[in-house]
Amino acid sequence: MIELLDVELPLSQLGEGAYWSKHSSTFYWVDIAGHKVHAYRLPDKVHSSWQLSKEVSFAFPQQDGHLLVGLTDGVYDYNPESGEEVPIALLDLPSHHRLNDGKVDPAGRLWVGTINTADEPSETAALYVLRDDRLEEVEGSYANANGKAWSLDGTVMYHANTSRGTIWKYDYDVETGATSNKRVFVRHEDWNPDGLCIDPDGNLLIAVFGGARVEVYSHRAEHVRDIELPVPNVTSCDLTEDGTLFVTTAFDGMSLEARSNAPQSGAVFNCHYFDGHERNVNSQ
Repeated sequence: MIELLDVELPLSQLGEGAYWSKHSSTFYWVDIAGHKVHAYRLPDKVHSSWQLSKEVSFAFPQQDGHLLVGLTDGVYDYNPESGEEVPIALLDLPSHHRLNDGKVDPAGRLWVGTINTADEPSETAALYVLRDDRLEEVEGSYANANGKAWSLDGTVMYHANTSRGTIWKYDYDVETGATSNKRVFVRHEDWNPDGLCIDPDGNLLIAVFGGARVEVYSHRAEHVRDIELPVPNVTSCDLTEDGTLFVTTAFDGMSLEARSNAPQSGAVFNCHYFDGHERNVNSQ
């Protein structure tokens, strides 16, 4: 059963960037619109948060205690103690564009997308990979380059094209970070796939914005099951090594009536992913 992570945690206008750090047993997420990074250390239930200067779309802890963060215009090194934001790789983006979902591949390589947030967005956003101090464009023609995930063996990359209701699938070279053989993995009408993650059996979990659920698909694109939530805007998800699923949500864009009907919108939820479900191990 999915439930609130902790009733004392603040709601996020645009919660995103679910990331579990097994090294510190800490769950990280962001509130993009609120310019905040959150961390929840599970063993002692300690919540921390940091206010940044711009919209922040992801945060990954580093060995020196700093955070690798995606701000509106690029990737930064953030020092939680001093509050210093040091740019690593910046983009000269058009108006109404910002960084969006970021994910680290099995080799530790950072991939990020951008989003066009205009009321009627054109496909002028793109998918990038960080190489040293430069964000290299890999693919253009996106309105919203969103969630990313990799198969257990690292040979397949998945990428959510939210505005087109599509999850793309690529052959992936972990050593070089090169993609090839792009094809449709799953596509639906009136469907907004957002954040992605992989379960221990190689299934792909898809947070569905506006769909009040996380959908689970086998590596053969078979619909395995849904995990329903009591809020409409489900944004991202990640799993711990013991099978705890964390899910972020948002109330961004919701009317007062919609929020009153779903008052937990913007909360973080969790559940034990395998409770009541047989595991179905999929070879890659």
